Amino acid sequence: MEEVKETGGITGSTLKIIAIVTMFIDHVGAALFEHYQYNFLEPMGAEFCKEAITSKIPWLWADWMGDPAAVQNIDLILRAIGRIAFPIFCFLLVEGFLHTRNVKKYLIRLFIFALVSDVPFDLAFFGEIGLNHQNVFFTLLLGVLALACIDYVKKKDYQTFTGAYTFIGKAGIVVAAVLGALASITSMVSIIGYILYAVFGINEYIPNLIIGVVVGVVVYYIVSSKYDEEKKTRLGVYLFITLFFFVLAEVMSTDYAGWGVLAIIAIYAFKNARNNGFVWGVAALSIMSFGEAVAFLDLIPVHYYNGKRGLKMKYFFYAFYPVHLFLLFLVRYYILGF
Repeated sequence: MEEVKETGGITGSTLKIIAIVTMFIDHVGAALFEHYQYNFLEPMGAEFCKEAITSKIPWLWADWMGDPAAVQNIDLILRAIGRIAFPIFCFLLVEGFLHTRNVKKYLIRLFIFALVSDVPFDLAFFGEIGLNHQNVFFTLLLGVLALACIDYVKKKDYQTFTGAYTFIGKAGIVVAAVLGALASITSMVSIIGYILYAVFGINEYIPNLIIGVVVGVVVYYIVSSKYDEEKKTRLGVYLFITLFFFVLAEVMSTDYAGWGVLAIIAIYAFKNARNNGFVWGVAALSIMSFGEAVAFLDLIPVHYYNGKRGLKMKYFFYAFYPVHLFLLFLVRYYILGF
């Protein structure tokens, strides 16, 4: 990693505070405003909402709370601000992985808080406890597992690459094609696919799949064109690890799912050019949803990151995440009753 200045800049704790504040704003929108709009205001009407809310808190009602469009606009602003949070957490996660003395303890800590946070996560965002969605700690956990596997292969003696390693390495082009196809199919902006669907009635996933495969193969060849056999094999294994944890996160339905894991891997892969890695990480999230592109604003504080830890708040985020989600649920339950 490139050397950083000894003085000035933004510390890791400052970045974490920025992420925590914007995450809280995002969750206010998701847990309160969206639930209010879709489960209360639209189906029941403004008069019913006014009576229900003022019966609990007489001074809370305002005219805009009876206007679905106004509520939605406020929610969109809150959620847009919230896009800033996750990429910073991914960046700090990679920093933590690079500097931790014990990856196993790091993983155990993430796993414990993933379990602790799951009930508050379900209650805050879905109003019921279930296994259909997993909180962001599971995404971070899978991201660190992926980095640990990549780091293991990176340090492994190439002479010991036999059997599965060799096969996976040779299959790198196939894995690259699959990743490219996933990116293209998932993307919310697919102009060619939309045109073919509108003009010829061809299912847009078909051209998207073709485009994705072509892009994946081309990128693989460009990246590996100057690589020797060893580097190509390692690249193939890295791609396989990426695809494996991407799919695992998708199957588990973690927050940000496979694209969150991909963002973490991208930031790590370009860690020697910190801003470039962050750009690719946000780009991965923007493929998942174009609204995530707001996070490119994070390039400003990340650029001034000085590599120092700053305030000792190691467990603050770990505790803040489940606690604030549960409190948001309690506030909503008290005011709205669900």
